[in-house]
Amino acid sequence: MQDAVLTGVETRTSSPVRIRRGNNFESINTQGLYPAGEGAGYAGGIMSAAIDGIRVAEAIALSICAKT
Repeated sequence: MQDAVLTGVETRTSSPVRIRRGNNFESINTQGLYPAGEGAGYAGGIMSAAIDGIRVAEAIALSICAKT
């Protein structure tokens, strides 16, 4: 989509807090927000952050496909 916005925030440390998300990986407080990786409290290293990112990307793709 031409009006799509993709934001990827990089942090240098793990987060001591976790942004809560549902079974569909979407934030339970903010619709359309998909917290992932170390900064969101869902990973403990580069490999687990990468895997979490893949899982979240798949959840986003499923969400988009369900809307079309």
